[in-house]
Amino acid sequence: MAHSTWLQRTLLLLAAVALTGCSLPRMIDSDVQSFVGNAPALTGASYRFERLPSQADSSDQDQIEALAQEALDHIGLQRNDSAARYLVQVNVSVDGMRNPHYRPPRPKLVVGANGLVYEEWPWTMNVETPWFRHRTQLLLRDSGTGQLAYETAAVFEGPWRDTLNLLPPMLEAALKDYPLPTKRRVVVELPAAGRDTR
Repeated sequence: MAHSTWLQRTLLLLAAVALTGCSLPRMIDSDVQSFVGNAPALTGASYRFERLPSQADSSDQDQIEALAQEALDHIGLQRNDSAARYLVQVNVSVDGMRNPHYRPPRPKLVVGANGLVYEEWPWTMNVETPWFRHRTQLLLRDSGTGQLAYETAAVFEGPWRDTLNLLPPMLEAALKDYPLPTKRRVVVELPAAGRDTR
């Protein structure tokens, strides 16, 4: 009994270490798709954020837009709420999903001393690690005509649920090729220092 308890604690500790990444940087590989709309997608243009009714009174959206502003500033777009060329919508979603790397335990067939065939199950724990799909999307519309100028989205799947920490590398990936259309995987390093994995 004591051996079983020790084993369970050891496996849970190893799982916790794996999820926190041992305080190492994480490589965030996002699948990015970007499209050019009917309005011209320009560099150096001004923008302001526009929210959907469901985002109007959201403190989470404040944080999301602050992170998006850093990414947009990085590619040369400039926030100007009073004279904006573009209206920018930022959407973020997180969904739980089946772990694609999980392999459920299976018995193996063994022949007993009596010649009969038995199923023998593995004695170690095999716990499925939770898996999450994070998606961020940016839409840039011409403020005068409402026509879409640029649409880009980045999707990252992994065992972490700290969405606000994942957003900066995902946004960087989504805007990496602006103002060009693209479809590719973009890897951005997320430093370990100061991050909260909750």
